[in-house]
Amino acid sequence: MGRGRTGSRATGPARSPGAALAVILALVCVVAGFVAGRPDAVALAAPFALLALAGRPTPGVGEARLVDVTPDRRTEVQGSRLRLLLTQGSGGPSADGLVATILAAPGCPPDALVLRTGEECPLLVHAPFSGERDVLSYGAARFIAEVTGSSPFVSSPPVRVSILPSIGALLARAGSRRLVGLAGTHVSRRPGEGGELRSVAPLQAGDALRRIDWRATARRSTDQDRLMVRRSYADAEASVFLVIDQAHDLPASTADWFAAGPPRPGPGSLHVARAAATTVAASFLAGGDRVGLHDLSGTRRPLRSAGGARHLEQIRTRLAGLSVAPRRRRRRDPVPPPGAIVVLFSAFLDAEPARLLRLWHAQGHLVAGVDCVPPLQPGTTTTAQAEAVRLTLLRRRLLLEAMGDDGIPVFVGASADARLGPRHGVRGRTAPDAGRADLFSATGPDLESGFRLLARQAGRRVGSFGGAAGSAAGVGRAGGRIP
Repeated sequence: MGRGRTGSRATGPARSPGAALAVILALVCVVAGFVAGRPDAVALAAPFALLALAGRPTPGVGEARLVDVTPDRRTEVQGSRLRLLLTQGSGGPSADGLVATILAAPGCPPDALVLRTGEECPLLVHAPFSGERDVLSYGAARFIAEVTGSSPFVSSPPVRVSILPSIGALLARAGSRRLVGLAGTHVSRRPGEGGELRSVAPLQAGDALRRIDWRATARRSTDQDRLMVRRSYADAEASVFLVIDQAHDLPASTADWFAAGPPRPGPGSLHVARAAATTVAASFLAGGDRVGLHDLSGTRRPLRSAGGARHLEQIRTRLAGLSVAPRRRRRRDPVPPPGAIVVLFSAFLDAEPARLLRLWHAQGHLVAGVDCVPPLQPGTTTTAQAEAVRLTLLRRRLLLEAMGDDGIPVFVGASADARLGPRHGVRGRTAPDAGRADLFSATGPDLESGFRLLARQAGRRVGSFGGAAGSAAGVGRAGGRIP
């Protein structure tokens, strides 16, 4: 399960105007000193900096909070529940009395709870599958023992948790046709130190003596006047470029597509993207490859390509912070590193992700798409809404089939999270609705089978780079036929 972190977005006391003015004057002195080359002007900023520090608000001093919600020991996700602990706040009055607390979780009706002095109460709230979300809103008021008077109702900031996406079973690692790394486990087309034989040729200047093949020398050198050496292909690491499309977060229930309120707790397409991207990143990083992360909305700077366990935690943290954001107008399309394997995670509700995959495929990259729509559950909707769902899914199916015809494989990302289970079609449909059931079912192989086939096809060398390109195209055409 993914680890969780809890925190409250509390607003502390406001900074005084004098402290703000001191900060401005200190910055003016520093900038003026650097521009004019006057160290004495920079030294004038020291008194103003001390005034700004003196006026900084003290942490924990501010509005008194009657109750606090903290993680119970370690905040771990237990199934779909998160365990919290409700305690009396340290800033409340010390007199004996009762504390009435109002609790409200997303998708649930509000509830009331009364605590005595010094009493604690554990709470179980619905936790998101992954990502950052407010899981509990609460407020409290204190009553004296005789219940004849009360303090004002104090509303506290909501409890916000961040659940890191879980890591699934490691996948097969495909190798690009143009590896540019200097060390790794993949066989490149560049001559150098490696394990795969390239040729046996006479000894030349620059060849290492340990490369001499004495058996080949005795067999091919008739006069024993030439030494034969074994030349190999260099081993290199793969560079993987993960691209996340966070323009949509499609819920699993089609009835929630038209809900006006906040989304109910449950897996969405963004959770599938987080889980699938984490599994792909962990698989390549475990083999010594480098992985980078980019989002199409451009909300944050791309995460540079790197390797190691620490980089995996950075990727998981960045993925947990992803939320729905519209795509911004950009001057140019994202540019993957040379020879990179590009994997795009999207719900494929529009043509932009497919266009980018075709562009990178034409540039010579080994590309693959991951369908991040969760297992759909048809809900009770009106006739117009049911028709809108059907047209949306039909357009998605046409986009995925067109990419398969262009040689771009698309895998089912929901298989990365075992909690989602296998993707099934619609069951219990009547005869008139039987033709629509295939729109709700999965297209293409699951993540494990798809990457295994992609690695096998990309590893074949048919004379030149064209053979590898043709084999990648075969993956896309055969994607819908893999069980």
